[in-house]
Amino acid sequence: MGGLLGGTVLGYARDWIFPKAENFKSERDLSSHVLSVLDKWFHIEEQVTGLYQGRDPVRIDAILVPRDPDPWFDDEPAFGIEFKRPVQDGNLSSYYAWAGQAADYVQSEFGRFGRVQVFLCPSPMVGFLSSEEHLAVLRKRRANGPESAREREIRFAATLPLRGDTPERVAARADKAKRDWQARIDAEDETARSLGFEDDVHREHEQRRATALELMRLLGHFNVGELMPSRYYGWTLLRTGVPLWSEKRGVHRRFSLKPRTATRGR
Repeated sequence: MGGLLGGTVLGYARDWIFPKAENFKSERDLSSHVLSVLDKWFHIEEQVTGLYQGRDPVRIDAILVPRDPDPWFDDEPAFGIEFKRPVQDGNLSSYYAWAGQAADYVQSEFGRFGRVQVFLCPSPMVGFLSSEEHLAVLRKRRANGPESAREREIRFAATLPLRGDTPERVAARADKAKRDWQARIDAEDETARSLGFEDDVHREHEQRRATALELMRLLGHFNVGELMPSRYYGWTLLRTGVPLWSEKRGVHRRFSLKPRTATRGR
């Protein structure tokens, strides 16, 4: 997965830089930073209002129009961007809701722009895409699991002591909890290594990355893409994982930015 040829799906594991939450105090900080970079290539209108299915009012963070429309497929190319302050954690519900919001925006009319495809910044899958640093943290936390299990048993015994408990019985239960936890970790790691992974954390890490790509391919067919910084191209627009435009190469492929319905290509 990945590569640098035009039209090739770029690998999440290698090619993308994931914006860190600590670099941006708010979504406004993120949008101001990104839009200030893109202003060189696009006319930008922020906080554009529209109507969802002709009824409900909506507002998208920005709509961008290329300063030079000639390389683009559409006669009047335009697209929307919706920002979210990046948070790399295991709770993905807010990102799913955000992706659903973008799909609603695709069904909305934004004045003279009409309907537009929407690109999310950063990728709504950023919660799936843990960095190597985060991977090391997960391994350390997992390694500490057996001792943590032992300590929990001791705390529980102190809070809700059983009739006839003695320090020896509490220690025996705590040691068993530690052994059981370690046995579970060892079994999971053994299974992961049999499948070609370093350990179970690495297995989960890689499967989350694969899931992220498949979910973005699916969202692409709902006319939702990503705006992410690439190690090679700078800020890049993607749809179904395929680069459409980037800072360093301009238009990669002459894809229409108009929302597609019924008939869907890649």
